Amino acid sequence: MPRIPDPTVPDVHEHDPPGVPAPVTVPTTVQHHWTFARIFMYLTLAALPLLAISAQVFGIVPMNTTGALVIIPLAVILAVLCVFAPHPIDRIVGLGLGWGMFACLAYDAFRLDTVYLLGLWGDFIPKMGTWLHSGTDTRTGAIVGYVWRYFGDGGGIGIGSFILALAVGLQHLSRRAILFAFVGFAVFPVWAGLIATVALSPNGQQEMFPLTATTLALSLIGHLIFGLVLGLGFVRARRSLGQYWPWRPLLPTARTPGRGSLRGEADGTGR
Repeated sequence: MPRIPDPTVPDVHEHDPPGVPAPVTVPTTVQHHWTFARIFMYLTLAALPLLAISAQVFGIVPMNTTGALVIIPLAVILAVLCVFAPHPIDRIVGLGLGWGMFACLAYDAFRLDTVYLLGLWGDFIPKMGTWLHSGTDTRTGAIVGYVWRYFGDGGGIGIGSFILALAVGLQHLSRRAILFAFVGFAVFPVWAGLIATVALSPNGQQEMFPLTATTLALSLIGHLIFGLVLGLGFVRARRSLGQYWPWRPLLPTARTPGRGSLRGEADGTGR
């Protein structure tokens, strides 16, 4: 009786050399878990610079301790990962960081004009810098404070807002809706958190600025400027941002063509 060959097929590819096993496919769940972890690390880093100010003013943890033991090490870890283990999320973070710093610059163009030219309120950033380097020299404090303000506060808000906006699906909405969302985010929780820190902490008005009708109005206008510029940056970059986001957004993306659609905005007909 003739012998029937074994029907099993060896685990090799058709065009691979004999004896070479098929490559092992990494489960997508592992990749998703790593993506979740990376996004969580970025969101943590984005929130900590502002939270460190509140912790300092409330007397919970000194700002130099938070910066030295938590924020700077986490930033270094993520920077090393970006170089040696890059991920598409890093592109989103880079754009958020850049636009957040630019929005902070626009905010400061208004704020510093009202501080140093009009004299309507004081500049607490140099004093905040002294919380970081454990000294009293306001000149050094100004350098340290503004570096922290642009990279930590402005850049951190930019990173966090861009990630949250993509998760929700704002990139599929109209320009008007995006700007409204970013301005709203700049008011609450960012501006509201600042005012709550000043109002509720024991020495907030002495450490930062007094709460008056003038300071409330000026700080609110500054945050409106910040949110508007940051939203415009998201609108400008949303086409490239969308291709780096790995999941479906939380909001439904189906929209009727017409006003506010991506195609309409591309040819200048959108609102």
